[in-house]
Amino acid sequence: MSMTDGLLHRAAERIWLLPPEEERDRPVLGYVHGDRWSLQIDAGASPAHLALFHRALAEQGLPAPALVVLTHWHWDHSFGLAGLTCPSLAGERTQRELERVSRWGWTEEEMARRLATGEEIPFCDTHLRREYPCPAAIAVRPADLTFSGRLRLDLGGVVAELLELPDTHSGDAVAVLLPGQSFAFLGDMICGDFYGRDGGYDPARLRQMLAALEALPFTRCVTGHDLPEEKASLLAELRAELHRLEP
Repeated sequence: MSMTDGLLHRAAERIWLLPPEEERDRPVLGYVHGDRWSLQIDAGASPAHLALFHRALAEQGLPAPALVVLTHWHWDHSFGLAGLTCPSLAGERTQRELERVSRWGWTEEEMARRLATGEEIPFCDTHLRREYPCPAAIAVRPADLTFSGRLRLDLGGVVAELLELPDTHSGDAVAVLLPGQSFAFLGDMICGDFYGRDGGYDPARLRQMLAALEALPFTRCVTGHDLPEEKASLLAELRAELHRLEP
């Protein structure tokens, strides 16, 4: 993978990335440059995160995205929707979660209550406060458009396939597959469940996800908080985890 002169990494001829940031738990933001229009993968943790990405695109002379697709509902991937000026797209499962979270309040009392009940977890609360020094400024916006199952987008010279897949993380994973580039954006789908299993894996869901990923035509991928890697190495790690759970 080569690096540009700015903030972006170029993962392939038509694929660009804004790398993750550990301090605020900001995830990778992806971009696919089509001849007719371009696609952004994930909206980011906040309007500020989103704006940083769009400035980086402009510095490289890349057109603004015409559409943003979400890989799942978690705050660091979706709260940037509030700053969008183009349409957004989510799987139906993701949309249901966003509609639920859009009803949350952001007072100290309401945030403390969600921690006490387990509706929110300390890791997310800590990093969200770093992203938003004033949580009252948070505005959660559901996506403009939804799909179910599978959706094919012809961007012009590059095709993106959006796939709702089984996952071990949030239960609403959407992968963005670029068959012509043999590349996939996987979001956080390969991570454990931090809300229900303290970061652990459900073996049945892990088996289902492994089978789905093995069947997809890609050789390189990027997950939500890392840089691109080979499919073979990612699957080897997941198989080792499954073997540990089911020796």
